[in-house]
Amino acid sequence: MATRVGIVILGDEVLKGEIREANLAYMIPLLAKWGAETALCAILPDDIPVVVRHLRRFREEVDLLVLTGGIGPTPDDITRDAVAEVAGVPLIVHPEAKAALEARPYKGSNPEYRMLMAQVPKGATLIPNPLSPAPGFFIDRMAIFPGVPRMLQAMFEWVRPMVSGLRKSRVILYSMAPESSYAGIMKEAMTEFPEIGIGSYPMSEGEYRVRVVFRGDRFERTEACAALFTNRLSEIGYEILRRVEERGEDA
Repeated sequence: MATRVGIVILGDEVLKGEIREANLAYMIPLLAKWGAETALCAILPDDIPVVVRHLRRFREEVDLLVLTGGIGPTPDDITRDAVAEVAGVPLIVHPEAKAALEARPYKGSNPEYRMLMAQVPKGATLIPNPLSPAPGFFIDRMAIFPGVPRMLQAMFEWVRPMVSGLRKSRVILYSMAPESSYAGIMKEAMTEFPEIGIGSYPMSEGEYRVRVVFRGDRFERTEACAALFTNRLSEIGYEILRRVEERGEDA
């Protein structure tokens, strides 16, 4: 089961600003909801040696890699080749994928190139695509999805049984205090509660100057850390104007 997940977006079109990347904003909150930690994110070019080098390193750091993009029929779709090289297996034509593509022909498509989407690394498991006969696939702790957001979203639930972990508790505090005023207080809270993650996020609009987020496995400890911060902030003349609690699975 995967508790640490890495996400890799494939495509020159993302790096060159030709499309706006939208899949990270969908996947990361879902993974957090399912209890997984997104440990790394990367956007890589359509370059097989570069992708292979990074995938090998990333797999050492996470339990599961999620890849999106680069599994179409055109020459710039290099993800399946890179994944096969990392897995140390050849590409094969998967009979189920081939049959699905043949059962739903597209007018004007070239069968020679369309059938490239039936190729997967040998031993891979297909990930069903309800919107297209072209599937994703899974092999060696790597789950590969199309880059098209609506397809990814229709398929992404497939990884949920592979993910384990407890959803963290959060306490979110909103204030008008400038960050420099409480940097020392934040450091004190992090020292006293080393297991609690604390993040400070300035806000440029609205009625609040800053949002401070406390994250932890146990709500009582998360709440205690937020309370220490609140009390110390009050001592220097700033109040918490809004507080939000999200209890994790331990509550």
